[in-house]
Amino acid sequence: MFLCVIRSKHQRAAFSLVELLVVIAIIATLLGLLLPAVQSARGAARRVSSLTNLKQIGYGLLMYHDARRRFPAGFTSTATGPWPGGSNDPVPELGPGWSFFAGILPYLDETATHNRIDFSKLITHPDNQTAREAIVPVFVDPGDTGPKLIDIKDGSLTTMARAAVCSYAGCLGTKSYEEQPFDGVFHRNSRIRLADITDGTTKTIAVGERMSRHTQSSWAGVTPGQIMVYAPESPRYDAANPRFNSRPAITATLVHVRSSAPSTQGSPGGFIGPHVAGTQFLNLDSSCRLISEDVAPEVFRALCTRGGGEAIPADF
Repeated sequence: MFLCVIRSKHQRAAFSLVELLVVIAIIATLLGLLLPAVQSARGAARRVSSLTNLKQIGYGLLMYHDARRRFPAGFTSTATGPWPGGSNDPVPELGPGWSFFAGILPYLDETATHNRIDFSKLITHPDNQTAREAIVPVFVDPGDTGPKLIDIKDGSLTTMARAAVCSYAGCLGTKSYEEQPFDGVFHRNSRIRLADITDGTTKTIAVGERMSRHTQSSWAGVTPGQIMVYAPESPRYDAANPRFNSRPAITATLVHVRSSAPSTQGSPGGFIGPHVAGTQFLNLDSSCRLISEDVAPEVFRALCTRGGGEAIPADF
């Protein structure tokens, strides 16, 4: 007896193993082609967002200048002694240490945070806890995935306080951190005006990216006795010697440019952004530029002085 099975016209044959493997292989290939494009698009979006942050900071600086006829001080602090003279030597000081980031808060729609600050007291004072721990979105690079609250540490790496992170730093120029006269835009108690920018505002860097995965710092400013070290995520972090290549407190807010381009191999007192293409910088006219690790050091240095008179090639 023969049993005949008639398949309904509504039934479909199941996939064979070979067909299933082919489909999986095709999907994997498509994903392999798509993911780099998605990652590239996300990276571009993060760069644009950071660019927007920098431009807002630039507008804040210019509005501050319009109101007071000068740019804010890099940070405010009373020095109690001379600079010892070494490149990484700190200046003894009393603080309070509030930075130019804090000074421009009212021009960034952050008046409430600004009003919580008691500028007469140290950043680490208990009365300033709410203010210093306030996350200010404009000061956080979207590509900077480090902690949003960081530790302010002293020379023994003991935590003095917690504070909100900042992904940017101001430019003090090309000289040693405490060497005077400084040749950038910001320093301790500085009072730079637009008239002092003789190199031109389009050719003078004011602020640049410094991701917290390289060096953890806060927008609040500089705390006396503070020390700046590599973040644990930095390629140069040494767990056996966490103070390796440490820098003085001033670098919590201000960075200088000596002999190298922005790089993950630079010191904790250097610029470096989270983007593959390069590090983004704000000029004093609120325009921005991307600078790669391949930039000639002399060109990078020239961009960081306010009145050096250097010739900067248009196609650098």
